[in-house]
Amino acid sequence: MSETSVREIATTDEKGLKSFVALERQWVGSNPPYVSEIDADVIKALSGRSEFFREMEHVLFTASNGGRDVARCAALINRRYQKAKNVKRGFIGWFSALPGEDAGVRAMFERAETWLRDRGVDHIVAPFNGAAILGIGVRSAAFDEDPIFPFLWQPPYYKEYLAGLGYEGSYPLWYYTVDFASREYQATKRRASEAKGVIVRPIDKKRWDRELETFLAVFNKTFEDEWEFHPMTIAEFHEAFDPMKSMLDPHQMLIGEVNGQTAGFCLGMPDWTPLFRSFKGKVGLPQVIRLMLTSRLYRRAGLLGIGALPAYRGTGLAHALAVALYRRYEDLGFKEAFYYPVNEENTRSRKFAESIGGTGRVLAHCYDKRFG
Repeated sequence: MSETSVREIATTDEKGLKSFVALERQWVGSNPPYVSEIDADVIKALSGRSEFFREMEHVLFTASNGGRDVARCAALINRRYQKAKNVKRGFIGWFSALPGEDAGVRAMFERAETWLRDRGVDHIVAPFNGAAILGIGVRSAAFDEDPIFPFLWQPPYYKEYLAGLGYEGSYPLWYYTVDFASREYQATKRRASEAKGVIVRPIDKKRWDRELETFLAVFNKTFEDEWEFHPMTIAEFHEAFDPMKSMLDPHQMLIGEVNGQTAGFCLGMPDWTPLFRSFKGKVGLPQVIRLMLTSRLYRRAGLLGIGALPAYRGTGLAHALAVALYRRYEDLGFKEAFYYPVNEENTRSRKFAESIGGTGRVLAHCYDKRFG
């Protein structure tokens, strides 16, 4: 009978970190929809060197069966998140496993849950990589389809493991497809053109630092009620966006103004899934060159985030922001684009997506478990 064991990987163990990060690619990388995260980015985070980990406590676990690694995860406590939300919530992220390894996965989760409970956590969300922008959720439908960048693909048995461990799919994530030929979208374009005092402009990359500060301020304010977000710092924002600056289309990073006042934002994203799939987790000079040469060649894109400050809701700002982004995609010859992801409980955003011609479906979930 095989023996199951769980071991902790030190976050200072460079060799151990590299092995931990590569495991999922070894286990499920042969699946055509699979896209690997960039190894260096994950190692930076899990070593604690990322700006996102300045107030993060975390530990890494791997489970083995008969001497072979079969599962991995990270247990994480983001103290800034807890303070901002006034909760004792913790996370289990970077979860991956081979199929049919229930004993190993269960033993690993028990270690992770014990570690979190010992540090005051009373509610766990999984998969959640410590901060929303680092990755949340697990695919729960349409497993034969490509994921939409920057989100990843996971096999169907991941969600089955979570359900079997007593985790509930409490946080559905909706993905919408907006049809540019629909009556709703055409009406939205007319409404946007009639909005008075509303100006939508692309960010100015020549004023990058100041523009990021403006973008961040609106982002933090408009997303403060979303359960998965807490206020980001400017250092975190730079870490997230600086690497994309050279290939960023400023017409997909928009700032909205009403009567001269900054009032909202909109962020679009090309679907770089095929490009990043080809990297297989590595970014060196060949990948950088390919990125620079082909980053503007994409077949899908979408609206990844949009927000209007409360004082400017009802002014037509949100419609103007969405239309400005989607017109960019129309100019590129697209017939449709995405609006994603949207929390099921965010009825305002879901109704907005539907009002502009979006057809939605749930493609991913976050799962949770509460301790008595």
